Parts: sequence; C-alpha cells; structure tokens
Amino acid sequence: MAELTAAQAALLRIVCTVAWADGECSTAERELLAEQVATHLHGDSPSGLGEAQLEAFLAERLPVAGLDALVSQLSGGDARQLALKLSYMMVRVGRRSPAEPSINAQERVAYRHLVELLGLDDARIQEIEWAAEADLPRKQGLAQLLAELTAGWRSPDDGRGPT
Repeated sequence: MAELTAAQAALLRIVCTVAWADGECSTAERELLAEQVATHLHGDSPSGLGEAQLEAFLAERLPVAGLDALVSQLSGGDARQLALKLSYMMVRVGRRSPAEPSINAQERVAYRHLVELLGLDDARIQEIEWAAEADLPRKQGLAQLLAELTAGWRSPDDGRGPT
C-alpha cells in the first residue's frame, strides 16, 4: 500500500469534504473517488491506496470550513486544478435522484467556496469543468438516459403528462 504525500492527502481530503457536504457520500461518489485516486494519485499502480485507507479519509467528514487549511497545503497550480476537477466530478455524480438538480445545494455551496479559495481565473475554471464533464462516467443504455431526461414529469399514479 502506497503512502501519500502531505499535498496528496490534502487533495484527497478536499475531494472527500466536498463529497460529504450534503451529509452523505453515495456509492457513485465512492466509486468515482476510488477510480480517480488510482488514476491521479498513483498512476493506476496496483500498490495504490487501499480501500481501508480510502475509507479512513472518507470517515473524517471534515467541515466545509476546513477547506481553507487544506487548500493552503496544495503544492502548486497543477494540484489546485486537479482539486477543482475532481471536486467538480464529485458534485456532478453525487445526485441522489434524477428529480434533483445535477448539483445539490449543499455541495454547490462547498464547491463555490473551493473555487474562491483556489483563486483560478474564470476561463481556466470553465476549461477544467468542461474537461471534468468529459471524464465523467456516461449513462449506459437508452432507458437510463430517458429516465434522467423525463424525471419529474409525472408522478407514478396520475397517468398524466408533464407537471
């Protein structure tokens, strides 16, 4: 099992803090986090961060106010950009149901706070968010896509069209 540097640990804590901002860390968030940690922190190394180690970071459940100290521990512009990208991906997959907005309110507040702390310019933020969208897991199958697109149109019992 590989050890993280202080900057890598801060990055992981930032992403975990954003994921927990709404009071839960969904299965989709956990899966994305594990995948991204393997890719970005360990270069797909088989000796990467273990599941128990990752769960320990998730269990910390740091408050959003703690982002200030964590951002100061990042080592340079690339780490700041990666923190933004991974956090954006986390808030995008954290949706509890298709009826909810794509980013829930609590995670949006945490993400906006992180954006302010990182101090990146607007054009760079847009580029990073676009890149993050491109890297997000895609819905599989027409049924899932249609369910997401039509969420909230009608309640299951009423038999009527859009509400």
